[in-house]
Amino acid sequence: MQNKKTTNNIITLYPSNWIYNAGVIGFLSCLDRDDYLLNNNSTKYEIKEESIDIFTNVFDNINIEDNYFKGDKQIIYLKGKNLYYPNFLDAKGKQKNIFKKFVKSFSNIEFYERIECDFCKEGLLINKELLKGDRDTIEQFFSKISQLNMVHNKFLGPSQKFKNSYWNLNTGLKICNLCTFLLIHHHLALTQLSDGSKIFINAPSFKLMYELNKLVKDIFGENKTDSKQKREILAMSIIGYTCRLQTTLGFWNEMDIDIITMRHDNFIDFYSLDYKTVNLISDIDIASLLSDIGEFYVLNSILNKTPEKLMELSQKIIKIASKKDINKSDDKFISSILRREKNKENLFETALKVLKLYILIKERKE
Repeated sequence: MQNKKTTNNIITLYPSNWIYNAGVIGFLSCLDRDDYLLNNNSTKYEIKEESIDIFTNVFDNINIEDNYFKGDKQIIYLKGKNLYYPNFLDAKGKQKNIFKKFVKSFSNIEFYERIECDFCKEGLLINKELLKGDRDTIEQFFSKISQLNMVHNKFLGPSQKFKNSYWNLNTGLKICNLCTFLLIHHHLALTQLSDGSKIFINAPSFKLMYELNKLVKDIFGENKTDSKQKREILAMSIIGYTCRLQTTLGFWNEMDIDIITMRHDNFIDFYSLDYKTVNLISDIDIASLLSDIGEFYVLNSILNKTPEKLMELSQKIIKIASKKDINKSDDKFISSILRREKNKENLFETALKVLKLYILIKERKE
């Protein structure tokens, strides 16, 4: 895919690799904040099914001082040996004003040049010759960000000092100026779970990514205590998206939707659901019923591709509910399967919902 500059002062972004996508979603999270722009009344961006239109006036309107440099207020700290983008800007602050001009330049079409970029293919470059300031400082800054390295990402970017940091032992990944700016927001798109790991849901559609990652933060943010398997998190996000928007994922459910996990040891895991499962749980009726039941045993019966267990569960619950007195063994079984009190208190109703879910799944498969 590629970035495009239109005649209407809009930069159109298309999905690419996951780290780029996370940078875009992280930047959108900044634009969603009330305090990110100096003037918050203008149109900032428009999310379409596949792409995002960024209105270039936002770059001239970013409150750079408060959000990138000031104490506790900043969302990203860029000077010196910071946590995510070490030495993106020199510790002495000589490059601070260059960065401000660098960001604001994206609002002016006269500053754009084209470059082949390994992240977005047709990248955007700032015409550094038009920037005012110390020429050596400008050259140092632009030279530092011309190839992917640790200043773009502490954990994924290689060191500039060692050529063999790159897999081909010689050259690095070329990155345009726009992608450089977007990538320094990637950590804002990650959701920290209660186990300390961080996740991002990657998809072939920015609209999907925006909605799914927003749901993940709502359901599984770091203040939440539930620790779930990654496939359950991914499935619940898809179900939540379907229910909230009352829509299916359309043809996107036949493409890859991944969950990327960054663990404590900086190891990265990838997990995805096969498109048949995604297609099933994004069916509006099935998703609605799964959400209403809200039991992980029921969800995992689908994820494990054992829907027949739903029939068995329904029958067993009805059998227990029909008894005058529920013994300890039955009570233990119900407690081990059903976690929600409303389901325990209404066993017949719960059993009928599970049975209806089984029938819907069978009908979809036939």
